[in-house]
Amino acid sequence: MNRGPAPAYDRDRLVELFGDDPRTLGEVEREFLDTAREAAREIKGTDDFTTIARAAHRLKGASGIIHALALRWIADAVERAAKAEDLATVRRLRELFDHEVRRVAEQAGIAVE
Repeated sequence: MNRGPAPAYDRDRLVELFGDDPRTLGEVEREFLDTAREAAREIKGTDDFTTIARAAHRLKGASGIIHALALRWIADAVERAAKAEDLATVRRLRELFDHEVRRVAEQAGIAVE
């Protein structure tokens, strides 16, 4: 039985953590997306491995909180590639990274940049 693709993040987890107030949940989702977009800009805008690793690490933690598991996995892979000074892998993963950020935004009903 195919139920389609998995959600980009676990909204029920947010309800457990922050309550069922739509305004609060929307704020958490927007803050997460701001963090994700900033990390994506930092990663895209530099070849500095330390900056890339820090941005990916920050997003990995934020993704874990909302259970955006695919994005967390990608952020972890970007962080590991940066620590290995493998810029080609960082750049290859960035497309997946951007795709997952868009999926989170779409699930949250927030306009995609």
